[in-house]
Amino acid sequence: MTTSSRYGEALNWAEQLHRHQSRHGKAVPFLSHVISVSALVWEDSGNEDQAIAGLLHDSIEDAGQSQASIRERFGDSVATIVGDCTDPGKVPGGAAAAPWVERKQCFIATLPQLPDASLLVIAADKAHNSRDRFLDAVVDPTSWSRFPPGFDGSAWYFWSLHRQLQDLLPASRSVKLLGDAVRDMLTCPQLLARLPRRQDTEQWVATYLERPETHPVGI
Repeated sequence: MTTSSRYGEALNWAEQLHRHQSRHGKAVPFLSHVISVSALVWEDSGNEDQAIAGLLHDSIEDAGQSQASIRERFGDSVATIVGDCTDPGKVPGGAAAAPWVERKQCFIATLPQLPDASLLVIAADKAHNSRDRFLDAVVDPTSWSRFPPGFDGSAWYFWSLHRQLQDLLPASRSVKLLGDAVRDMLTCPQLLARLPRRQDTEQWVATYLERPETHPVGI
């Protein structure tokens, strides 16, 4: 498979859109994330539209774009995938966001209704984010606090995503990478040191929704 000039145009636009942004809480260009997601899509047998959507998957949430503006440049397929990757609660100027837990439960519940084209990009996004956060925490365990859900909510979210995606895209390399990151989270010393007696890590993460005192509010 080869690329066309469309991919170069998308990469250039993504650089313009995210030029002044960095990864949350660290001095790493945000562009590194979208390039990584796009690369994972290619490596997971995605096509050019999906790889372009990987470059642009955060452009609605974080760069002031819309499905209409994406459609005008790159067509319906790319615009639909980016829309499917977007958290409505994080769209600037959109409706008031529901609490984080409710939004993530809703997103996970919608995955079975999405086309494989969108799921492949979503899997790449979550694979990169989960690995990135885990590796940051290896160096600095307090880095989980950069994200409002903290370690508890992050572990539950990525675990839940993996459970859903491994059924929907069983052959996906990105889903495998997501599963590897989740496994590392659930076997890290940070978790094992605080695990309640007689409870294994799967039980702990599965009961997150039953521990409302740990849920972030209003984000």
